[in-house]
Parts: sequence; structure tokens; C-alpha cells
Amino acid sequence: MTSGYIPIVALILIAAIIGGAMIGLSFLFGPRKPTLQKSTSYECGMTPVGNARERFPIKFYLVAMLFIVFDIETIFLWPWAVSYGNQTFGMKQFFLSEMLVFVVILFIGYFYILGKGALDWDESDRTTSRDIITPELLTKRAPIRFGNEDSGDVDPSRRPQGARVPTYGASSQEEGLSGGVR
Repeated sequence: MTSGYIPIVALILIAAIIGGAMIGLSFLFGPRKPTLQKSTSYECGMTPVGNARERFPIKFYLVAMLFIVFDIETIFLWPWAVSYGNQTFGMKQFFLSEMLVFVVILFIGYFYILGKGALDWDESDRTTSRDIITPELLTKRAPIRFGNEDSGDVDPSRRPQGARVPTYGASSQEEGLSGGVR
């Protein structure tokens, strides 16, 4: 009865042995030449600027959760589509009606989040009351800048001198409250 699982267990063991051997051998025989440039953080070829404790709008997390929901929909649609052609006519009708119910429920959820504005990034379009609409509210916001778009290529030999004192973000507010240096 368990003989069907022996190849799977053997594959897992072989993969674990090969992975462990690669990590162990590179640890034992790999070169160790730490430098200042190698130990600094690397973010997409740009010099890291700012603090990691930055706040993000909730919209990022909403879109990520919605992506997961619709990604899981694809996981359910794929096996259905593969097995659909091998069924009898009556089962094909049943499977099609079940999948239509599933997709309709997903579309209802999709239109609900559209109606709630979960995918709207510009809050100025969501105001309905005319007494609060001002020209300042309707003006386009400046694009978000991270401070190093025009900095050019990264030169690892040029390092900032002296202690880094944050002037923005949560850590600067904490230091300002606790009497830290600005």
C-alpha cells in the first residue's frame, strides 16, 4: 500500500542531500573576502536611501490580497479546464454550470471591490459632496520620488562620512521625541 510513496520519498531525500551538499561544500571551500561594498545592502542597483521603517498606504496590501484571491481562482480553473474535455456530455454540462457559478461569484466580488474603491489610487475622484471640492483637491499630485532617481550610477567608493542622522520617517520622530539629535 505504501509502495507508491517510495519514489516520492526517494526524490525528496535525494533533493535534500544534493541541496545540503551544495550549501555545505560552498561554505567549506568558498572564498571569504568580505569588503565594505559586499556588506552594504543592495536595492536594484541604487544606493539605499532612507529608512526601512517607512509607512505604506493600505492600498498596497489591499491590491496584494486581491491578487492572491484572483491567483487562487486560476489555480481552480486550470485543473477544471484540463479535465473538462474527458467528460461525458452530461458531466460537461454539470461542470460548466458549476464553473459558471464560481466565476459569477468572483465577478460579484470584483465589482464589489470596484464599487468600494479598493482599486482607486486617486482619492480626488471619490468625493461626491460638492461643498468640499476645491481646486487644491482636484490638482494632480506630484509623482512619488525616493530621492535618488537622478543620482546616476552607484559609486561604491564614495561613502557618506560621519554618523547618519535620519531626518524623516518613524525613527526620526522617535528620536525627536526621546531627545535624540536631529
